Amino acid sequence: MKMNRKLAVLALAMGMTFSFAACGDKKDGDTGSSGDASVSTEAKPEAAQGTTSSYGSFSEIFIPAGLKLVEGSQIDKEDQDSFSLQDEGGDYKKYYMFSVMDEEAAKSGVESTKQINKDSNPQDVSFTVGDVTWTGVTYKYGGDLDVTQAYGKIGDKCVNAMFSGFAYDSDTTKAVLGGLKRK
Repeated sequence: MKMNRKLAVLALAMGMTFSFAACGDKKDGDTGSSGDASVSTEAKPEAAQGTTSSYGSFSEIFIPAGLKLVEGSQIDKEDQDSFSLQDEGGDYKKYYMFSVMDEEAAKSGVESTKQINKDSNPQDVSFTVGDVTWTGVTYKYGGDLDVTQAYGKIGDKCVNAMFSGFAYDSDTTKAVLGGLKRK
């Protein structure tokens, strides 16, 4: 019961943060979504400049230039199954957030994101990066800011990804998702 509450609270907090973090004016970023609902691509970490690190249950994390690794979740800074990549310059609208969670909780989070942002014309997406298929929703917040929430299975665990300021089919996103490995 405690685990279900923790997942529900985490999903709700991440969904609310995801919605509110996308607020504001857009700055130049990595956008340009093609609008396709299904995209198959290969991970190309070499397409983006950056470094590789590790944290908690993640043995490899690709960190694009201009972003920094922030350990833990917004709720629990010690959470070994969560981390975010945030803009080094402080642009709170450009980030990637990852957490390991139950697949049902991830699906529920995607559905909540659709409902909360229904006025932004959310689109279902399914795309493959490397050997992981990501399923979720994407939309343009305020008409021009790319926002996506998706989940995929890495190894035997479901990983939830939420990101803003980067299109789900951008080279940067392909590099980040393709460079993600679990222990």
